[in-house]
Amino acid sequence: MEQDHKNGQDRRSFLTRAGVFAMAPLAANIAASAPAAAQAKMANGKFDFDTPLNRLGTDSVHWDMPVRDEKMTKIVAGMGVADMDFRCAPAITEALQKRVAFPNWGYNMIDGDLFLGTAGNTPFVKGIIDWNKRRYGITVDPKLVGISAGVIPGIISALQAFAPKGSKVLMVTPSYVGFYAAIGITKTVPEESPMKLVNGRYEIDWADLERRMTGDVKVSILCNPHNPGGRVWTREELTRYGQLCKKHNIIVLSDEIHCDFVSKGQKYVPFATLDKEIADNSITFKSGSKSFSLAAMKCAWFFSSNPKLFKATNDQSLPSISNPAIVAEQAAYAGGEAWLNQCVDYIDGNLDYAHQYVTKNLPLIKTGNKPEGTYLMWLDVSGIAAKIGAQKTADEANAKKPLPMNPLTNQPVLTTQGDVVSHWLAKNAYVFLESGSGFGKVGANFVRMNVATPRVTLKAGLDSMAAALKNLA
Repeated sequence: MEQDHKNGQDRRSFLTRAGVFAMAPLAANIAASAPAAAQAKMANGKFDFDTPLNRLGTDSVHWDMPVRDEKMTKIVAGMGVADMDFRCAPAITEALQKRVAFPNWGYNMIDGDLFLGTAGNTPFVKGIIDWNKRRYGITVDPKLVGISAGVIPGIISALQAFAPKGSKVLMVTPSYVGFYAAIGITKTVPEESPMKLVNGRYEIDWADLERRMTGDVKVSILCNPHNPGGRVWTREELTRYGQLCKKHNIIVLSDEIHCDFVSKGQKYVPFATLDKEIADNSITFKSGSKSFSLAAMKCAWFFSSNPKLFKATNDQSLPSISNPAIVAEQAAYAGGEAWLNQCVDYIDGNLDYAHQYVTKNLPLIKTGNKPEGTYLMWLDVSGIAAKIGAQKTADEANAKKPLPMNPLTNQPVLTTQGDVVSHWLAKNAYVFLESGSGFGKVGANFVRMNVATPRVTLKAGLDSMAAALKNLA
């Protein structure tokens, strides 16, 4: 859906002309186009997470991409990719507006500091260090902080440093699709240890995990909290994981990008706060991109208590990030905490609502316990798959030659039941959920649902799914 040059219309008007809209009750609640900072607070002084923000026509992966790729004539809710539908923290908008008002975009001093490795004394890095100390109790050496364009680029740097081509990268699965992209780019091989679902909660299969810790495994990627399984790992679990990796000479890469989104009653434990010998065998990767929905800003950072591990990773990293990204992240850590605290509470309520709704009203979908962390739900859709003949559809698609190829792995891309169900929901419920096929072999019958959206949008999406699924009963 590129610009319609023939009719002189931009993307937004094209989407409108094509019949793309958010269904009632969502349509009546779309906010007027006033400045975002002015709308971010309600009259009582609290931040507004209830009023929908119309993202259609903004090149949004969350909304515009499924409309394009699924050829949707209308969309009720985009609940796929992991970003949030809320207006960002006012402190971020105000800082960016102030910076944009100055009409020059030449090199900043931090550009040179990043390349020279002297950024530790800059306000940007100091903000990161203060935030981690205050919020998580992590003591970070400013000399051991590296900057990257994202968590995955940072992980790629670490894989290039420690995992030779052809070596295996160990993960508990299902696991974040981005890790597979990093593995493909570095020409390493995923080694999957499937987790066990015990009383609705994912648990690591410790015997299987250690069995896979062979000599050709150099690195293990850990997601803490876990995406997409929703686990917030306990200190005991992380310690056991770290001890096994240390025993088998495997370096831990801990992706902690979702660390702020922890449900009530749960506690995030940073890997860096474990016993020193375990923490020294790890590198932590973080960003404000999930906490403050700054994914498009392309800014992340990593650190380690081990100078050798840090240097090896940093030597492989090209710290290429934009000035607006630095401004946004610095403003978030300096003035966004109150917004974030309310956002986390709001999303916790969304998780409660969605979990209860799916359990009560969507019998063809199985959900385990309410997620302990993240704003994502991992849903078993094998019941829907059986009703719509998804396996037959997948088999027919996989019988066609040639199959599409994954450019990262150079392997054929097979259609799974989760793919078929995702397409079916887009066509029949006008809701997009991400297929679990990219999250490892165990994701074939699953989809991932993002609930970081205003409650009215979440309800509209779930209601639309319920209406579509009633026809299958």
